[in-house]
Amino acid sequence: RSLASELAFDKVSKLTAETLAELTAGLNRVNLMHVVHQAVKNGQTLTGSYVQAMKKELIEKECYGLLEFLEPKYSLDMVSGCDTAKQWLKEDARLVQEGKLDALPMGYLICGPVGTGKTFLSQCYTGTIGIPCVKLLNFRSQWQGVTEGNWEKILNVLKATGPVGVIIDEADAAVGNRSSGGDSGTSARVFSQLASQMGDTRYRGKILWFLLTCRPDLLPVDLKRQGRCEVHIPLFYPATPEDRLALFEVMSKKTGAKVAPEVLGDAARATTHRMSGAEIEGLLIRARRRALLGGHEEVRKEDLESELSAYLPPQYGEEIDLQIYAALAECTDKRFLPAEYKDLDRSEVARRLASLKQRWD
Repeated sequence: RSLASELAFDKVSKLTAETLAELTAGLNRVNLMHVVHQAVKNGQTLTGSYVQAMKKELIEKECYGLLEFLEPKYSLDMVSGCDTAKQWLKEDARLVQEGKLDALPMGYLICGPVGTGKTFLSQCYTGTIGIPCVKLLNFRSQWQGVTEGNWEKILNVLKATGPVGVIIDEADAAVGNRSSGGDSGTSARVFSQLASQMGDTRYRGKILWFLLTCRPDLLPVDLKRQGRCEVHIPLFYPATPEDRLALFEVMSKKTGAKVAPEVLGDAARATTHRMSGAEIEGLLIRARRRALLGGHEEVRKEDLESELSAYLPPQYGEEIDLQIYAALAECTDKRFLPAEYKDLDRSEVARRLASLKQRWD
């Protein structure tokens, strides 16, 4: 490049040419010129957030009704516990922002029992990672061939607009498998398209897959193997009063409940049974309801104590144990495990999981 062109580029971009090339990889010339011309025309500077906004526009235009664009409301700082997993994801977000996409995994499998915050963690990651993140909507159709066409369209847009994150919630039910299942082979063809795309290493770091499920053992091995979903992050219920207090504090911010720190501390210590983040969130909302009905904004100690003493935890029994052992069996890094599970023998975990599945499935 000439000196004049370098000076002109520096005026319109805060990103290096190499980083901008990585973040816009896959865009055709028309879309790339559109991104740059829009910035120049509106007097804006090319930044990571600007590229993210333009990609959002392109995705929504091409896949209207097939994808939901996730607007980040929170960051990973709002996630309680799982410090190793948070640090890992923050480091991956930094690599994305620096354009070092070849050091990223192909995808993440986030698993754990119900209510442990799998969806919340992935949504918080969208507020940190700095790239567009989308969630699959209902792309299936009653008409022969339309479902496969919609899926192919989604994949083509994702390839053209990467890097992009794709969140598939309840993945064990959403992605299908190799069986035709009485739908003339539609599910098998959709599964084949997904598996083929997830394993295409040319798109490492350009399409980040997030498979979320409480039953990772039901996911086909084709999708969760190394080379497709490479990082398996298990989430569990808080086990200590300190962990529960951290979760109470995060959920009070999320729900907007005004609760004094000492009141939250008393509630965390008074909770003895295994309590999920979803349960704590519901408890705080009911305590806030009681406070508002009593004519005061702040949740008082008696409001929270009353709801806590009245709450009857659901009795899911071994079904939750099955989900916990499934998450333990899928974990790919010992550092992701809380202290109570770090020393478990892997063969014993597999044996226990098989026993639970035999009774429940």
